This record gives sequence, C-alpha cells and structure tokens, in this order.
Amino acid sequence: MLPELETICPVEVVPLVRSKLRQCSDLLTSLLAGKSFIIERDYRPAMLSAVRKATEHFQPDVIHVDHLQMARFVEFGGSYRVVLDHHNFESMIIKRVGETAGSIATRMYARLEWPKLLRYELDVCRRCDLVLTVSEEDKAAIRAVDPSIQNIECVPIGVDVEHYQPVKRMEGSRKILHTGTMYWPPNVDAMLYFAREILPLIKQKIPECTLTIAGQRPVEAIRALARDPSISVTGYVEDDRAIAADCGVFVVPLRSGSGVRVKILNALAMGLPVVATSVGAEGLEAVHGEHLLIADSAQDLADAVVEVLSDPELAASLGFNGRKLVCEKYSWERVGERLLAVYSRFES
Repeated sequence: MLPELETICPVEVVPLVRSKLRQCSDLLTSLLAGKSFIIERDYRPAMLSAVRKATEHFQPDVIHVDHLQMARFVEFGGSYRVVLDHHNFESMIIKRVGETAGSIATRMYARLEWPKLLRYELDVCRRCDLVLTVSEEDKAAIRAVDPSIQNIECVPIGVDVEHYQPVKRMEGSRKILHTGTMYWPPNVDAMLYFAREILPLIKQKIPECTLTIAGQRPVEAIRALARDPSISVTGYVEDDRAIAADCGVFVVPLRSGSGVRVKILNALAMGLPVVATSVGAEGLEAVHGEHLLIADSAQDLADAVVEVLSDPELAASLGFNGRKLVCEKYSWERVGERLLAVYSRFES
C-alpha cells in the first residue's frame, strides 16, 4: 500500500502499537476522566506532531480525516476545512454490542462506553465542515440523534470489480463461508451465534454441510469452534478469491455493527449467493430475494441457507444479480464519481 501512496503524495508513517498494558492504562484513564476509551486508546503525540508539521508545510485547503479517531489530530476552525470520512456510526456499533454480546463483561463495558463515544462523535460531526457517511442509514441515524447536524453527505464504500471477478463455483458445494476480521467483536459474536445456534439447524436438513471461517487473528473462542470437524477456522487468507470457488453460500449473520460490510460487497462482486441479517445487509441498496436473502431469527437464517444450498437456480440468480448491483452502484469508478461530485459542491 505504501509504495502506491508514495507515487501520489509524500507519506509519513506514525506507528500505532497497542499492548495489553497500554490498553489497561487507557481504559483506566478513560473511566476516571469520563472519556471514550476507543478514542483515548489511539491518541499518540507523535501523530499530532506529524499532522501539525505537515499542515504548516503544505498549508492545505482541506484535510480529509479517515475515521473518527483521527479527528483528534486536526484543528477545527483553523486555516483549513475538515472533512470527516465517517465509515461507521461508531457509537451505534458499541450500543448494539451492549445489547447482543454473549459476555456479561463485554455488555457492561459497551453500556458504559457508547454514551461517552456518542458525545464525542456528535461533537466532532458538528465541528467538521463536512461529514461523509457510507450509508443513508448512518446519515439518518446521526440526524435523528441531533437534527442540527446537516453537513452530511452519503458516499458508499466501493469495491474493485476488476479484481473481484465472478468465480466459477463448484457445483453442489455444501460449504458455508464467512470472511472477516475475527477479533472484531461484532464478527466474533456473529460467528459464535451462527456456529452454536444456526449451524445445528442447517445440519438437520443438510448433514454434510461445512462451515469455513476465514479472517486474521481469530480469538480463542473462534479457534475453539474448529474442534467440530465440520468447522474450519483458517486464520488470515492472503487472497479471499482462492476460497470462494467452493463456496455454496456466503453468510453474514451480524447482530451488531454499522456502515456497510465490505465483505458483502466483495462476495457479491464474485457472484457468490449471500445470506445476511438485516444488520449485515444494512446500508446496501440490495433487495431481498433478488440480490441476496435477508433473515434475522436463527430458524429463518438456517432456512435461508438451506434454500440456497438446495436450489442451484436460486443461488445462480442471486450471484448474477448481486454482481450486477455492485458493478452499477459500488464499483470504484462509480463511488469515485460520487465523491468528486460531493467535493465539487463543497468547494462551491
């Protein structure tokens, strides 16, 4: 990534090293100060110094802030305008974790954290000159909490449709696939929920089905699922296209989260049939039964997976329509056009 960036502009890297000791210290500080732990843990004086040095040298007209945590390093109301690229309604993610997490400790932490994160998040949105969300749902949710925040535009996440070409899927595959960062709490919760409550229901009708969970740094609870011989936990996969060819159905059983799931866009671009929860499919202009199947209860999710695995014509139709949707609305070219249009209006 760095070599490509350096062909466009100068790059200065500030390492963000996390450790259990550092996180414990940040957690204690945030509790005593009544501040958001998620924001406090990523503050680094070296980043603040680097940003100030860069702005003094380049004197930019606009600073594009990628992710909420980076807003701590810019000056609001200064010589430049600030655009926040807000990938998720961050406090909504933590609020949902507090409602769905299996761990009592995690639920307690989330219920303490999300109001503090919300206060910070809304304050930053008010102070920015422009806020970009990746979904109309996030845009509406922020305005519902604070109607005074009107400086919001929606620009969805894009996918490289040239890289993610349709795969030739293995006929009759019974493999259920999920990819994602497997230490991120919403993904962990989703796959524990799927393996424990949904997969047994699927096996009642398709006993030979298998589940593959791919993604970097799986936590112990996820690794432990591989004790079941029908479940494979691969860890990091360098190229997710390599494990897509024998995928019977791609599942996104999220119960918490926000924004748009890149994993779904990648799967749709590859022509994979997708089954997701309402939260998993949130933010996409996808129609149930046309581009993917949406279900929320454990039984309904199991039935949807069984339907896709048992009906090759349905699976092929979902894959074809999903690919078409991504090419029309979520390709890098289309998203780039929308982003440039927003900046053009912003400058005028």
